[in-house]
Amino acid sequence: MKNKSVGFYLAAITCALSVVTLILLLVYGSRGGQVQIPVYAALAGAIILEAVALMGEKPWTDFTGILGAVALAYVLMTVFSDGIWNIAESMNGIKMVGLPELAGMNYTIAGVNIVAIITAIAACFTKKSKA
Repeated sequence: MKNKSVGFYLAAITCALSVVTLILLLVYGSRGGQVQIPVYAALAGAIILEAVALMGEKPWTDFTGILGAVALAYVLMTVFSDGIWNIAESMNGIKMVGLPELAGMNYTIAGVNIVAIITAIAACFTKKSKA
């Protein structure tokens, strides 16, 4: 662990935040929220890609970090798109087609996912090891 640099820890944080996002999405889906199968696939792919980025300084690990950030961005936009009625109805105080009680989950998932995207992007620009 002495040989690890900031990029390694950023990639590790991204991987951990992606797992937290996956858990939040599973809870959100169990409460009636709309989550499409490709979202789970993209999130699983992002977790795997960020875990591969932890392998050190190899030419292909830079691309895995970028692809992981893209997958996380896809998850963020899809969750916002699918949960827009939850958010709109909670803001307006009405109930029509969404579940306004899940708007807080939408915000939480988005917040954790945005931090994961930022750390994934930062990890792409930093070295994973000191040597």
